[in-house]
Amino acid sequence: MNTNDSSAGRERAQKKTAVIQSVKNFLGLGFGILSTLFVGYMSDKRGRRFALGIILLGEALKVLAVSVVVFFNLSPWVFVLCEILEGIIGGGLLSVAAQLAACIADITHSSKCVAVPGSNIDQMKYTRRMIKKRWLLFTLLDAVITCGMAFANVLSGFMIVHYRFYATMLTCISFLIPLPINLCCMTETSVQAVQVGVTVVENSSNQLSDNISIITTEDNEPQTSQDSYSVQKNSNNGCRNKLRVISNLPATHFILSIIIFLFSICGVTDVPYLSLYLMSEPFLWNTQALGLFVGLRDVSCTFASVLCVTLVVRLQRNQFLQHRLDINDKDTPESVSVSFRSSTTFMDRLKSVDQIVLILLVFFGLVIFCVHQIIMGLAFKFPMSTANIVIYLATIPRFTKGLQIPILRTMLSKWTEVSKQGLIMSIIAVIERLGIMISATVLPLYMLRQ
Repeated sequence: MNTNDSSAGRERAQKKTAVIQSVKNFLGLGFGILSTLFVGYMSDKRGRRFALGIILLGEALKVLAVSVVVFFNLSPWVFVLCEILEGIIGGGLLSVAAQLAACIADITHSSKCVAVPGSNIDQMKYTRRMIKKRWLLFTLLDAVITCGMAFANVLSGFMIVHYRFYATMLTCISFLIPLPINLCCMTETSVQAVQVGVTVVENSSNQLSDNISIITTEDNEPQTSQDSYSVQKNSNNGCRNKLRVISNLPATHFILSIIIFLFSICGVTDVPYLSLYLMSEPFLWNTQALGLFVGLRDVSCTFASVLCVTLVVRLQRNQFLQHRLDINDKDTPESVSVSFRSSTTFMDRLKSVDQIVLILLVFFGLVIFCVHQIIMGLAFKFPMSTANIVIYLATIPRFTKGLQIPILRTMLSKWTEVSKQGLIMSIIAVIERLGIMISATVLPLYMLRQ
């Protein structure tokens, strides 16, 4: 009888938690959509530090509001107001990731406002190196965020079980103290914020802009070229112009955005419904075991993703260097022009091969991740001991989770001008937010109905 009462009480608590979490996530993510777009607009107009300051203010107010709820034992429904507060001011973690990604895009677009000297080959080599560096840094950014969330899951699960909620909230507040100091020490990376009214070198695709690229020859004479860097003057764009930029994005941007949206539903975060899944029968995990599992799983998958990206980048760089050595060995005064033309053709072909490699990695990762989700969904059909083993085995194909979003960010960033990097990264964050809204609201409620 006691067992039945305990099971019924646990089921009622899970249903109430699922309802509160769904409402909280829906309202918080909904309000955060407009806030994220506004922060992206202010990031391009006023700088990355200003945008990160807004987000940090929202995070600090949310943590303080949650602390008040915990310390004074207020109704759990007050957490909904805390989530709305974070959504209105800054937009939360996704907005932070978007602005940090914009900082990376600024750094890897950096050409110091001068044309790159040398031939077309040197310019293309420089461009490819920056794109590879951007992809690797985007992957490392996602890795750092994932590891931070994994550490938070492990730490919070341990502290809630052993020290309850008060010590957990005090620890959370203590982590906020170094953030304003780091923000003050941060260097501004936005081109528009640093060089207002100065001609800047921007990254664009043939689909986004009709600007003319400038490449300096050995005689220091400018010549036109179809490259990813273009020269353009800054202008003070208003919100209407930003909306017009969004509506005029090419079809490739919308296709990649749809892929990001679909992957965000099930791939960006699964904690809202995974916690309900693993804390019910036949698994019956507690918060400490759940936090430890999620933390170790995310860290392991992150390291696997970073290793995979590093190997691909290094392999392609070695292939490029070997081809350059072959060309240098064949260079003679009689064949300089022929070598130049063949090198340019090779670079153009290799650049398209790079795009194919990125796209293949995205779809390969999606297929493997679907295998992970299928195994996780079938685990509950086994007895408790076997079901837990199946859950552990299902984490192996999840290593591709960290490949998709960095690759798609890299491709979108490559095809977008420097002056719009903050806006395009915020758009990506909004798309992720819409997918997470479905993942964090609809899926938990659907699971409780089964």
